[in-house]
Amino acid sequence: MRLTPTFDTDRLQAEVGHLTRLTWARQRTYTEQGEGLESPVEWRVLALRNQGGDEQRTDAGGPGTAPFTNTRWLDSTPYLAEVLASLPRGMRAARLMSLAPGAQVATHRDTPMGLPYGMVRLHIPIVTNDGAVLVLDGDTHCWKPGTFWYGDFSRPHSIANSGASNRIHLVIDTALTPELLDLFPRTSVDRIDVADVLFERPELPLRPGELASFRGRVTVPAAFANWSAEPLDDTVSIGDQHSSIVAEDGRLVLVGPDARIGLVHVGAGEFRLQGWTEERTMHIDRRAEAIRFTIRNGSCWWTEQSPFLAGA
Repeated sequence: MRLTPTFDTDRLQAEVGHLTRLTWARQRTYTEQGEGLESPVEWRVLALRNQGGDEQRTDAGGPGTAPFTNTRWLDSTPYLAEVLASLPRGMRAARLMSLAPGAQVATHRDTPMGLPYGMVRLHIPIVTNDGAVLVLDGDTHCWKPGTFWYGDFSRPHSIANSGASNRIHLVIDTALTPELLDLFPRTSVDRIDVADVLFERPELPLRPGELASFRGRVTVPAAFANWSAEPLDDTVSIGDQHSSIVAEDGRLVLVGPDARIGLVHVGAGEFRLQGWTEERTMHIDRRAEAIRFTIRNGSCWWTEQSPFLAGA
């Protein structure tokens, strides 16, 4: 669906024109092990914002300790910076994604992504042609430069560029907030079942004296540690993770065998994962010495409880 507002096509194209002189890296996906393999097609990315502000990183990011920050490329593109700054809080990654002439990306799903997961992917086309199309749930789209779009990319979709020029979109991943939903068409919002929408709550930082009481040892269930929510490759085995919660630089960090993930307090001892949404949270009940792990999909919940050994 088309969102508001519309952006200045000439300014967008002028700034992206300067950036096309740079070497854009091939698209990668985020996996439980970090960045995945490069895309086999000519699909390239220049990151304007990502985890740690790493200009070499082309994936959309995931649970970790590095906050999402701007890369140096955004400093040289004031209008693109203005566009991103105009969006409500909750923005994660922002990437310029270029699909070369003749390239095709096979049908796939982006998960967990969409209103029930609390994370949405927005597109602003900048350079395109009539042969650059998105097929989403069987419907073909050719979005015009400067327009602003939301698509439910958890549904089957593919992209192809049969034209003679690159197709370049600004692709923005952001947590869902009521302010962001205000950009959606009113007729579309009226049809949304709000009970199936997962809104992000603002962070409620813990005071320094409170951090110590949340430190301890815990076993993270295997399902909770499968961030992609996709069936794992046969070569990958994720079991229960014996982990620790530690305090570092005024924040809590979940330390497992293969990962370090910041914890963001959203109230009453409940934490979401840094770099993620409230699709996955941990509620630490210090009195009962237990942690409840929750995975949400709209109004559907999965929970599992593990013992919490405080201070260990």
